[in-house]
Amino acid sequence: MAKKQSKLDRKIDAFARAAFIGEDGKPKSAVWLYAFLLTIGFGLLYVLLYLVFGFLFGKNGDAGFGTVVLHALVTAVLGSVPAVLLAVFLKAERKALVAYAYVWLAVLFVLSLIMGFLLCDWKGGNGWTELIALSTVVFFPSLLAILVGGIPTWILYRKARKTQTEEEPPAKSRPSYYNT
Repeated sequence: MAKKQSKLDRKIDAFARAAFIGEDGKPKSAVWLYAFLLTIGFGLLYVLLYLVFGFLFGKNGDAGFGTVVLHALVTAVLGSVPAVLLAVFLKAERKALVAYAYVWLAVLFVLSLIMGFLLCDWKGGNGWTELIALSTVVFFPSLLAILVGGIPTWILYRKARKTQTEEEPPAKSRPSYYNT
């Protein structure tokens, strides 16, 4: 007898079928799957760096606006270095992995925005305070990391794609009997 799946398991399965698995049960695109896994790695790296630099920047106990911005900027720049280096040193056809990983990060960012709005205590009157706290701790550093890492990787990917299409020989013209 098959075990009944929980609601979360059904939702995860539905997401996997929609995003990664086709009608025939085969993966739709390995690039998107690998990019999603790379996204998880980048996300963990950003969180780890954010926590490490949070301890360094938060020692004095007074975190003003400049300290928050500097903390997020240092985290975004240092967290994006491996992604940009990966985009530089990968072959032209593999640069899409890093660029698509930042697309996944943007999707996860939008989902976190939605969850942030839903988790705030709007009925209790603390909604704006909680939203501002979430913005300084989660949303602003995430957006900065996506912009600082995503823009260079997309530029490298588009440049590689452009040079790849220029190097390909033009398609052979059809034989004359097709034109009749």
